[in-house]
Amino acid sequence: METQAGILKPDLISLLREETFVFLTTIDAETKKPQLSVVSWIWATDDGKQIKIVTGHKGSSITNIQADPHVVIGTIGPETCYAITGTASVSDIIQRSMKYRLITVDVTNVEDVMFYGGKLTALPAFVKTYKADLVEKLDAEVQEILISGE
Repeated sequence: METQAGILKPDLISLLREETFVFLTTIDAETKKPQLSVVSWIWATDDGKQIKIVTGHKGSSITNIQADPHVVIGTIGPETCYAITGTASVSDIIQRSMKYRLITVDVTNVEDVMFYGGKLTALPAFVKTYKADLVEKLDAEVQEILISGE
């Protein structure tokens, strides 16, 4: 397993700028046990030192990060699986069509966690099942938040 401290490689930055999803693991604020969420509004910064995630303003991940900022982001691809550890912070509520929060993760470690001898041959795909015009509107709002930070 390959480990790289504190920076995402260019192919991983590219993946985290496409329409993909990641697994966000936080520590539950009450039980102190790991909690897994799946998020799709993500963006890796140009320098590979941060990952930005937008969620609804009431998500359990928000409360968890405010109590304990340590997170793990799991991603599938390209060709392998990664565990990206970091320290997260949460923005104030950002009001648009709905209320959002921006999670900013400072990347501290990137580890290839694919089992020995394994290589991915295809990336997972998904569709958004809510109204197409709403998908377009929300995605545009979130893209603006991800890139501008507000």
